[in-house]
Amino acid sequence: MSKVSVIIPVYGVEDYIIKCMDSIVNQTMRDIEIIVVNDGTKDKSIELIEKKYQDNRIKIYNKKNEGVAKARNFGIKKAKGQYLFFVDSDDFIKNNTIEILYNKAIEQNYDIVLCDYYKYYNKKKYYHFSLIEHYKENNPLSIITAMPGPVCKLIKRNLFIENNITFLENNSFEDNAIMPLVCGLAKSNFYIKQPLYYYRQRNGSSLNKECYDKRWEDIFESLSYLVNKFKEYGLYNKCYSELEYIYIEYLLHASNLRFIDYKEGLKNIKKVSKVIKKEFPRWRNNKYYKEENIKYKIMCNLFYYQKINLIIFIRRKK
Repeated sequence: MSKVSVIIPVYGVEDYIIKCMDSIVNQTMRDIEIIVVNDGTKDKSIELIEKKYQDNRIKIYNKKNEGVAKARNFGIKKAKGQYLFFVDSDDFIKNNTIEILYNKAIEQNYDIVLCDYYKYYNKKKYYHFSLIEHYKENNPLSIITAMPGPVCKLIKRNLFIENNITFLENNSFEDNAIMPLVCGLAKSNFYIKQPLYYYRQRNGSSLNKECYDKRWEDIFESLSYLVNKFKEYGLYNKCYSELEYIYIEYLLHASNLRFIDYKEGLKNIKKVSKVIKKEFPRWRNNKYYKEENIKYKIMCNLFYYQKINLIIFIRRKK
């Protein structure tokens, strides 16, 4: 059994896959298995991997194109490592990332070890971002508010297996629906405030679109699914503040900032307000929200009261 299973879903990344794979194959920690899930890619991504690497740690699995959630779920089923580490195939990591995370994990048998990341634009342009903006050492539940992607997290495989957790399939926000739950189920965690992961920024990504994308509306189902899962696992009351903040950050704030720029999205601002009013009517009292800056709070309140014309005016002046 390998110490760590690295899971990489691959689709349409022939321009980036070698940099990604190089960063994993050349890790200072050698005892890893590298699970490449070919999600029915139509380009030369898999061909490039097969041509360059003669490494028996690499296992390539081919499947039809069904989306990243199914690819990750497939990878979890194939994984044998004590810990899982997810890497998106257009991203890459530092050459000692897994060693740093794993050594910390085994110090106290942590269920999850998290790290910061760089937003990567090109060789000369990348910036350090915190994975958990509102982290508190005396509040282990604060990791639930971390950026919800599975990357930047070394996770005990048994958290997925024993709790029968799978990524929400056929939803563009599969991460939001699952990763806060995984963090909530973890009995112990450690946060390394050091950027060890390079998160590539490119215009073709699912959240960077020039035209309105109806899949952005998947956020409603995703967050509803998350709340139901917290109730199912008996975590809802314990983690109420964290769930409330997730709704504030990813629905009231981030989703509305996407909806407001498109005529087709304006109707969803009213829907967001109704959902917040129903699920978390006292959201302004949220302890994490109170730490946000005044600009953030103003935008949240304007969205909540559906002051669309005023928001558009403010954004144009900006």
